[in-house]
Amino acid sequence: MLILIPLTFLNAEKLNLTKSYRGITFYPVRQELVESVELSVPKITQRFDTIHQELQYPITFFRADCKQETDCFSLLIDVSIIGDSIKSFEEIIAESKLKDFRMEPRSVNEWKKFIRYKTEKMEIYYGPSEIIGGKVIAFYYHKKYQKTYRLTINMIYTPNFSDKEWNEIINFNIGILNNFVIR
Repeated sequence: MLILIPLTFLNAEKLNLTKSYRGITFYPVRQELVESVELSVPKITQRFDTIHQELQYPITFFRADCKQETDCFSLLIDVSIIGDSIKSFEEIIAESKLKDFRMEPRSVNEWKKFIRYKTEKMEIYYGPSEIIGGKVIAFYYHKKYQKTYRLTINMIYTPNFSDKEWNEIINFNIGILNNFVIR
């Protein structure tokens, strides 16, 4: 089923771009620049720039927190830029698969055909996040800069969404991936 979800994305006019999911709306969007990365994030998000405490690489967060106490949905998008001198592309992916997901994530590299920007070395994973909710992580390796660019989209929610709403949310996430570019 996860493979078929992006097919809906191709018919974006069928998506309700103004729909709110427990107070979180994916549109309208705003363009953001994070070092050499351009991406579109939901306008509702707030930006926070920081440095990884131990390894000292930059991380930029875009967060929209749920406002309700019972039916909650929070969105956290982050861009990490990790140089080869810190960790290799392969090390970053292996570590992420162990730490960022509650169970073994599923490779969804078939999503690549739905997004504009690709790098020679690139991986996309989807699965349950380490605590609650779902997570999409895309890894892009840029040979010229010798850096791995990691785009993480955390979707934290309780209770579960209906299948229809979750499919719509996943399509919006593919839209975020589709607007990610390294300059």
